[in-house]
Amino acid sequence: MSEVSFKLFFSYSHKDETLRDELAKHLTILEWQGVISSWHDRKILPGQEWDHQINDNLNTADIILLLVSSDFLFSRYCWDVEVKRAIERHNTGEACVIPVILRSVDWAGAPFARLQALPKNAKPVKSWTDQDEAFTDVARGIRTAVEELKQKRQRKQEEAEKQRQETEALRRQREQEEAERLKRELEAEIRRQQEAETLKREQEEAEKLRQNELASERGVDYTKLRDLLAAKKWKEADYETYLVMFQVVGREEEDWIRSEELLNFPCTDLRTIDRLWVKYSNGHFGFSVQKEIYLSVGGKPDGQYYKEAWDKFGDRVGWRVKGNWIYGVDVTWKGNWIYYRDLTFSTSSPKGHLPMCGMRFGGVVGWVGWGVGWGDLFSRIQTCKL
Repeated sequence: MSEVSFKLFFSYSHKDETLRDELAKHLTILEWQGVISSWHDRKILPGQEWDHQINDNLNTADIILLLVSSDFLFSRYCWDVEVKRAIERHNTGEACVIPVILRSVDWAGAPFARLQALPKNAKPVKSWTDQDEAFTDVARGIRTAVEELKQKRQRKQEEAEKQRQETEALRRQREQEEAERLKRELEAEIRRQQEAETLKREQEEAEKLRQNELASERGVDYTKLRDLLAAKKWKEADYETYLVMFQVVGREEEDWIRSEELLNFPCTDLRTIDRLWVKYSNGHFGFSVQKEIYLSVGGKPDGQYYKEAWDKFGDRVGWRVKGNWIYGVDVTWKGNWIYYRDLTFSTSSPKGHLPMCGMRFGGVVGWVGWGVGWGDLFSRIQTCKL
């Protein structure tokens, strides 16, 4: 059975009903094949409104056969209603109108005169010697018209499907773009909220820091250290750091801070010193900065001395140059040392280069004792959560 069935409408005069029936017989094979389904007014059932039925079928037919004869042209209903509507639908491409000339009549000038008529050469069926041959020619012509309509309908369906797919693709694209836009707006709003919350926290933290910037458990005044750091006087600030740390543990200048003193250094004071260095160097200097570098090269904040990690740390922060360690006191020393005065007291130095505090940590002279002292300091920094 054919995939597509076309509705065929007979427009005729009842005077030609016999010829219409003969034509219908010749179209039987097309109906059996499911190619067409035909309709005429004799199929109106009792009780149905004939005008409504005619108009409904006329307006939904794919093929409209105009069975032309003198009686057809004489019928006002056929002429004023069916022919008029058939030509309108033909002109809009909604239906295919085929004039079938049954009997000889002058139909020149009729609205359908410009349309190709059947049978061949528009020779009236009644004028053929063999009417079966005439109707066979008409049936073949209708079959050809059906095939053309089938192809046209298929092309139209393909175009409609293509249009549907394009429309659907465009809709999905717009939905995706809209979703992405909404996502960007949401992300931007979340970022704004996060930034606002971050700013608020930073402001609160800054206020707390401002209020506690110079806090000390031992009553040490860090004003001079802050002022030196704010003025970017790094060398003087490093020496001042050495002095205030000695004040915290109760040591005199030129002495050494002992290991146990580093391991128990007050967290408040250690935090104050570190924050001042970090703040005014924009994160370039500070004990906490040095601790992170020490951990990154394999050191451990447990107060132990790890030579390999300590050497790598010295290389990273610029305290060891080509294997030579910086020595904290400017005196003659036999060995591979360079002097404290050779430090780079600027932010062009390696990160974590300062503070160095004259390197008076550990209570043991030499790079081993020095490394032990700084190991104790890093342990305390870790404990104080700097």
